[in-house]
Amino acid sequence: MTESGPGAPQAAPGAAEPGLSPFSALTGTFTSPANTFAGLVRRPTWWLPLLLWLIGVTAVVYVSTPKIDMERTYREMFESRAAKTGQAMSDQQIRELVARSEKTPLKASLQSLPVVALMFFFVALVLWGGARAFGSEARFGQVAAVWSHANLPNLVGVLVAIPILASLPEASESQFSIQKALKSNVGAFLPPDAPAFLASVASSADLFSLAALALLAVGMKKLPQMPSGAAVGVPVVLWSLYVLGKAALAAVFLG
Repeated sequence: MTESGPGAPQAAPGAAEPGLSPFSALTGTFTSPANTFAGLVRRPTWWLPLLLWLIGVTAVVYVSTPKIDMERTYREMFESRAAKTGQAMSDQQIRELVARSEKTPLKASLQSLPVVALMFFFVALVLWGGARAFGSEARFGQVAAVWSHANLPNLVGVLVAIPILASLPEASESQFSIQKALKSNVGAFLPPDAPAFLASVASSADLFSLAALALLAVGMKKLPQMPSGAAVGVPVVLWSLYVLGKAALAAVFLG
């Protein structure tokens, strides 16, 4: 017996299994993930979720840029470092940094596009390498299809965040405080003086990110010759390394 995607027609005996349309794959990721990922592995498609992700992230950057006070951001960062290292930045140096980093919302959002696209393909490449290391015969396109659709919960989080960010007064937040605007992670409830390492780890305990991680494990299990344990272990280990690496950098730069 073969698996078919939600709403997909049954293939005739001996015929190739039908694929999923890009739009049915979007809805199927939430309503019937196992069948949908099986269909995506048979006939990979990833352009639509990638396009939506690019649009969503650039929209968040566009909306949030005028809400961030860069001078406050730099002062918070360097005051934290000064308390740890004793090395402080002068007001003039901070003002020069602010002047160099100022961007219009349009410029900031356009500059984020290649970065977001590169990160998408980098994650897909790392997942593909992990799958191949454990004996899977998956093609890169199959892994990209799984990853792009497993990431859809994060897209939902982005869409929820947009009106929340839009409602904030201009220049009312730092780059650190604005990350707490959407109360979907544990870090959003920590006090401002929480250690940077702890705050970073807690911010990764996010409802949308954990949902994406769970979907990724379901999808990885559908890859050809992928052991079930590795299908769960590869994304969990890679995500854990990312969380710890991000937290270590936060501890170094923010104290």
